[in-house]
Amino acid sequence: MDRDVLVRQLDDAFANRALLYWEIYNAFAAEIGPDRAADILGKAIERRGEAAGKALFGRIENPTPAKVADAFLAVSPDGGRLFPHTRTNSPDGSVHVAVSRCPLQDAWRKAGLDDSQLALMCRIAGRFDNGCFGAAGIGFSAETWTPGKEGCCRLHLLPVQSGR
Repeated sequence: MDRDVLVRQLDDAFANRALLYWEIYNAFAAEIGPDRAADILGKAIERRGEAAGKALFGRIENPTPAKVADAFLAVSPDGGRLFPHTRTNSPDGSVHVAVSRCPLQDAWRKAGLDDSQLALMCRIAGRFDNGCFGAAGIGFSAETWTPGKEGCCRLHLLPVQSGR
């Protein structure tokens, strides 16, 4: 099979995931309200992220932000081209990954979500990263897309502070 076909199929699979999240959120919101729906869907996505993080980072001895970033970016779909990013290593040992394009965000835009809906879905889907990196044994914070912001999310892999 042609590489371009596989790349398109991979992108389509991520778009399908995004639309599935949107449909699940809407079904829950109709039954239990939007806040509770966002919470439940986010928790489920975060648990899946935690399982993925344990599998991906579980073998890293003495995890550091750099080691975790290396492992994470090494398995980024299509060699990182599906989620183009810029990696910045800070002198304090933290690593920052700015994602410039997300196929989930693209799918939600194409489906006609407005900015507030798009920001909500980015927050919900971003909980995967909280679970994934939370399982890595390092500090982590993220900024998901908000209206007016370029690109997509920003991931901050942080050294564990002593005394914690």
